[in-house]
Formats: sequence, structure tokens, C-alpha cells
Amino acid sequence: MADVHPLRDIPILIGAFFVLTAAIGVLRFPDLYSRLHASSKLVTLGSAGIFLGVALELRDTAAFTRLAAVLLFQFLTTPLTAYLIAQAAYLRGLPPALGNGSRRGIDEWGALGQAPHVAQADRNAQQAMTAEGE
Repeated sequence: MADVHPLRDIPILIGAFFVLTAAIGVLRFPDLYSRLHASSKLVTLGSAGIFLGVALELRDTAAFTRLAAVLLFQFLTTPLTAYLIAQAAYLRGLPPALGNGSRRGIDEWGALGQAPHVAQADRNAQQAMTAEGE
């Protein structure tokens, strides 16, 4: 006899679909930026569905509160982490794959590969603030 509860099973299946789509995206997308987008957005949505299904199955206020806290923390930290990883890769000079897989395109910010210059500017600003405080 099958243990089928649609209220629990549908969110879990939707979440599993998003996680599977993220895994396929990480394998199929051409560069770090698109893979990072797939993994951060879709895994967050997938875990939301799975957490919702688990919370509906447990029917416990304490468990629901903990799952909601974990999900809130994940929603707050995952986009920021993805942004910082992408910014670090961009500043280190990793070009995005554009169009048909070519590595050429318009550098909208003009900062591709400028990590040494940005780091030097940060050191100069830190030294200026230290000298100003003395």
C-alpha cells in the first residue's frame, strides 16, 4: 500500500525537479557565471520545496520554525555568495562565454582582470586611512 500524501509530496517533487534542473545546468552550461546562476537560484528554490514538504509532513511547530530559519538563512546568503564568487572570477580575469561559445564580448564595466589594480587601490586607501587616524 502506497503512502501518498499530495500536500507533502507535491512540494517535495517540485523541489526535487528544481534540484535536478540545477544539476543538469551545472553540467551543461559553458562557463562559471551561468553555472553559478543555475546552482544558486535553482538549488535555493528546490530546497524551499523540499523544506516545505518536510514541514508539512512533520506537523510540528518547532520543526517548522527551524526549517523556516534555515530557509531564510539560505535565501539571504546564497545570492550574496554567488555574487561574490562571480565578482572574484570577473576581477581575476575569467571572461564569460558569450553567444556561440566565443570568449569575446563587450566588457561593460571595464574591470575584467583588474584584481591587482583593485587590490593596490584598496591597500592605498587603507594606508591613507591609517595615516589619517594617527
